[in-house]
Amino acid sequence: MTNSLEQERLKTRLESAAKHATDMNLRAVQVSIDIGKEKTQYFEKLALAAGGTIALVVSFVGAHSGRLQPTWLLRSALITLVLAMIAAVYRNWKFPFYMLAVHSRQQYVAQLERERCRRDYIVAFPAVAMESGKMIDVQAYLKDFAEDERTLNNNISDTGKQETSAFKIVKIVDGIALFLMVTGMALLIALARKNF
Repeated sequence: MTNSLEQERLKTRLESAAKHATDMNLRAVQVSIDIGKEKTQYFEKLALAAGGTIALVVSFVGAHSGRLQPTWLLRSALITLVLAMIAAVYRNWKFPFYMLAVHSRQQYVAQLERERCRRDYIVAFPAVAMESGKMIDVQAYLKDFAEDERTLNNNISDTGKQETSAFKIVKIVDGIALFLMVTGMALLIALARKNF
């Protein structure tokens, strides 16, 4: 390839990578925000349902004290519903940490790709620095780039670990909250069948 064609190819690649990184970041952020809102609202409703059920059962028990048997079934149902409510609230508290880690990692990956494309362009076609108006020293630039690349790779690794950890916790607590809610309701249904 001729020198100008190669320069244009690398410049186009850099611009394309920068645009793609920006577009993907915006799209990923919007989708994850929408999904996050929906799941958070769902678990808020679970927590409210558990709290409302507890309030109704306690009101009902007050009017029928001593007549509901076996008492361990009632206690188990109430404790299970309280635990379901706590799990749903904890899940909604932990979920934003997961979202933050996801978005941070995506941002670092996009920055790294943009910097790699910039490096390829500057190495192939040394340019004038916008700040100083002088030619860019390619060797000094590559040294700075290596440092920046190491930092970005460390950031990607760290946010990836945070993302994985938060996701595992949220996934486990999702299941626990749902299981406890279903179990609590099943215990209340069993109590109702025994007494009515």
